[in-house]
Amino acid sequence: MNDKLLIIGSGHLARRLKVQAQLAGYKIEEFLPPNLKGDDGGTFDGIVEDLSALNPGRFLMTYLVDDKDEANIRTFIALSSINSKLPITISLFNERVSPHIRAAHPNVRILNPARIAAPVFIAGLDRPVERALRYKPTPLDREKEKGTDRLITILVSSFLLLIGIAVCYFHLYDGLPWLDALYFVIVTVATVGYGDINLLNASPESKVAGIGLIILSTFFIWLIFSLTIDRVIKKRVELSLGRKRYRHRNHIILCGLGRLGYFIAEGILERGEKLIIIESNESSPAIRHFRNLGADVYIGDARSPRVLEDANVSAAKALLSVIDDDYVNMEVGLNARSFSPALKLILRIFDQSMSEQVRTHLDIHLTYSATSIAVPEFLAVLKNR
Repeated sequence: MNDKLLIIGSGHLARRLKVQAQLAGYKIEEFLPPNLKGDDGGTFDGIVEDLSALNPGRFLMTYLVDDKDEANIRTFIALSSINSKLPITISLFNERVSPHIRAAHPNVRILNPARIAAPVFIAGLDRPVERALRYKPTPLDREKEKGTDRLITILVSSFLLLIGIAVCYFHLYDGLPWLDALYFVIVTVATVGYGDINLLNASPESKVAGIGLIILSTFFIWLIFSLTIDRVIKKRVELSLGRKRYRHRNHIILCGLGRLGYFIAEGILERGEKLIIIESNESSPAIRHFRNLGADVYIGDARSPRVLEDANVSAAKALLSVIDDDYVNMEVGLNARSFSPALKLILRIFDQSMSEQVRTHLDIHLTYSATSIAVPEFLAVLKNR
């Protein structure tokens, strides 16, 4: 009986697949192409030569499970050049190329780990909360915003004070009635220059005062106008990035719009839930897609108390954090709990053992390892051959 498997690639999925396959009784041989090891000398011909030396036809199955699609596709092409009928299971997150690969190779099986794992995360929304907090979280303070608006307020107040002082001066020292003094100052400040009231015959002091009024008012108007325009533009940019205070209640917050987050977001929207997505990469091509589907997308760092408060986390019914970093996901979850201790937390933790410890020691409701969820599907291919 042939029970040998060839695993090609590096990363969480490759390591987890090796462990589970060995537990299932299979013999494992691993291969890492030179250019996956960081050796710039690795060439395609070199990979083909190394793979040929392994005699891939002697394996029950060859798994291409690197974390990078391009590495899996490159190795797939190398294997196909050796034997176009080899049994191959390949991990691909980019499903657009899958039909082309299937058409090129009769014995290939393509699996998307993110698509496999997403339903488990979504199902967690319906699981009852079984773990109670053993402590009371300390509320987090929202970061103080920069004082741009305060500066504009100070400038406007100073400008109005300048106008008031000028009106008093021309009323008291040049004898203009209050209304005429105000009229003259406004005309001067606006640089309209009607000429019906002027300083041609005024004292030298009044002429100096008029010059100072023109210079200072020009400075204030220019500065106030510039800061106001800057504020308007920044506000429009913030709104285009989804940065505003949301008033949703009983909604779901999803942090991370990567490979896994994409399928989770689709599944949540299919359930008819109100969804706010927090994503740090404003260039993500999926942002427009999900906004068109009705989701709110906030571009920002989900660890930030201000971002969580803007997403109204205290009124949310659940938060899922599936960013590609275990410690960021833990920080997001714990910060969110500070706003809402009863909030259901579902976190992605790559390492399954660590996932269980996080759930136990940090009182996190649900933690999942996406690769651990996907591995059984990869092994099931062997039974379905």
